[in-house]
Amino acid sequence: LVHCAGTAKKLRNVFSLTELLRLQRYKYVRRLLLAKFGILFPSALFMAMFAQFCVAEFHFTPERTGRLLSYVPFVRMVGQGLLVNPLVRHFPEAFVIRMSCFVVAFSMVLVGNATTELDLYLTLLPLNLGGAIAIVVISGLLTRAVPKADTGGVLGLDHAVLSFANIIAPLVSSHLYDRYGFVFLGYVGAVIAGITWLGTCALSIGDSTPCLTQLRWRVESSLRWAMKPAPGTDGNK
Repeated sequence: LVHCAGTAKKLRNVFSLTELLRLQRYKYVRRLLLAKFGILFPSALFMAMFAQFCVAEFHFTPERTGRLLSYVPFVRMVGQGLLVNPLVRHFPEAFVIRMSCFVVAFSMVLVGNATTELDLYLTLLPLNLGGAIAIVVISGLLTRAVPKADTGGVLGLDHAVLSFANIIAPLVSSHLYDRYGFVFLGYVGAVIAGITWLGTCALSIGDSTPCLTQLRWRVESSLRWAMKPAPGTDGNK
């Protein structure tokens, strides 16, 4: 009975809404989770109707559709396995996330306007590389944003964001595709990724200073330098 009571208590802690809200109070956790959703949702929105689009617009056979759908996780695997480590070694993690958001936003417009099979392969490359790299980097920042005892809980939240995006995306995507067409999905995804990029630029994520704050510092420094009297002149003239 004691063992059962202890197990029940642990389960209540796992599925406790209070516990989930507590984890989000740690610095940067909520921002990182929102950034992850903003990167994941455009791709999920696109992929939910991708097979239908390939058949309807390009008249793909099942074999060609399957080959293209296998290409997407292959690109993600390459990005996560080979590119993440060199990027975070040479650039700040927050910078990598921001650039990934920008790449995803730009790629969504290109994919939505693809007209040939080659266009699809070429435009899906940056779209999935950007998303895959950002996902790994954000997960790493999340684990460092909380104490070790809460690492499992925050990783659960991290994966829950992925599941939530995959639940909502097909419902939204099917409605938009039916009413406005596939191109509109690309524009909607680009807007969402663009908003995410602006949010990561305006707010600090990880240990970085917001881009807008850095820009303001540089502008103020340049103005002070421009207004500084030249050597050998009287600044009061």
